[in-house]
Amino acid sequence: MARSRIALLVAAVALPLGAAVVTWAWPEPPAPRAPIEVKLREHPAPPPSPTSSSTPVVVPPPPVVPPGDDQDDDGADDD
Repeated sequence: MARSRIALLVAAVALPLGAAVVTWAWPEPPAPRAPIEVKLREHPAPPPSPTSSSTPVVVPPPPVVPPGDDQDDDGADDD
């Protein structure tokens, strides 16, 4: 009985310590290397289309929902 308790205690201490030693001794993968030269674009940007204008586009606001209408299809009024 005492031997099994000692064996369990040794295993409970040795297994985590062994895992920690293996993790510590494991070689890390090499760091990724950055490219020496980076090209963002090989071609110039296309010119803006002739239909675009410099004036902002105005979008109308959405229609007002009357109170008591929850826009659900189930027929329940859950406001």
